[in-house]
Amino acid sequence: MLNTMRKESSSALTQAEYDRYQRDGYIVPGYQLPAKTVARLQELTQQIVRDNPTLLNQPIINPNFRNSGVQGLKTEDPDAWMALAKDPNILDVVEGLIGPDIIMWGSALFYKEPQKGLPTPWHRDGRFFPIKPLETTSVWIAIYDSVIENGCLRIVPGSHRARELGKHETRPTKSAILQEVLCEEEYDESQAVDVELKAGQMVIFDVYTIHGANGNSGSKQRGGYSLRLMPSTSHYDHKAAQRTDQPGGGWDTRPLTLSRGIDRCGKNDFRHGHPAPEVKA
Repeated sequence: MLNTMRKESSSALTQAEYDRYQRDGYIVPGYQLPAKTVARLQELTQQIVRDNPTLLNQPIINPNFRNSGVQGLKTEDPDAWMALAKDPNILDVVEGLIGPDIIMWGSALFYKEPQKGLPTPWHRDGRFFPIKPLETTSVWIAIYDSVIENGCLRIVPGSHRARELGKHETRPTKSAILQEVLCEEEYDESQAVDVELKAGQMVIFDVYTIHGANGNSGSKQRGGYSLRLMPSTSHYDHKAAQRTDQPGGGWDTRPLTLSRGIDRCGKNDFRHGHPAPEVKA
């Protein structure tokens, strides 16, 4: 059921968008970031790309935390990344899908260099997420125009309905962004759609929705800032995390942030994984 508590917000989800999300497992909402915010996001992205060249072909975890301990990420302005992650307009959209009590349990920067960016194999996100019950959604924000030529997201509509993760297998490789991929008998690629976005637009998709992306064969860079948001009725169980050695993983170290409302579950640990405060000399 569409949550209508914030229906007065100009960015709030419409009934048509909610229905489409339930049917297809994803939506491109009407709300998009203003041009000034997009320009700042592009500046932040260029800093990370410049200072972290070894992380470009994997999910770059938690740019909104300094010294988060997952990848040794060098980020100059985590507060700016966090401000975007807490954008009330984005939260208004998400509230319509998962309710008013929202926990952010992770974020990631996905970047693909022109003519170098690797493909992202087909997968369902929840394969390793230690969330019980497994109810969470991803907000993928286009930092630059995301089109077919530079490897936009591809989604299999309706693949979330059975609420099953399907069979995945590990394929160690240096020619793809992920090593955990959905087995071929689990999906029909002919049903996939390309989700092209203008910079500042976003696609929101369910944890069970099958998605992936081709490599960047074009002349323009592609980047996306992904926010992982779950209803606070779920428990992020750090102790239950598996395969924490996966590139871009670190599921056992993810810091939780109460983005809106209260912790309905009462079990979530909002101290675990948070970096220690910097000590000034």
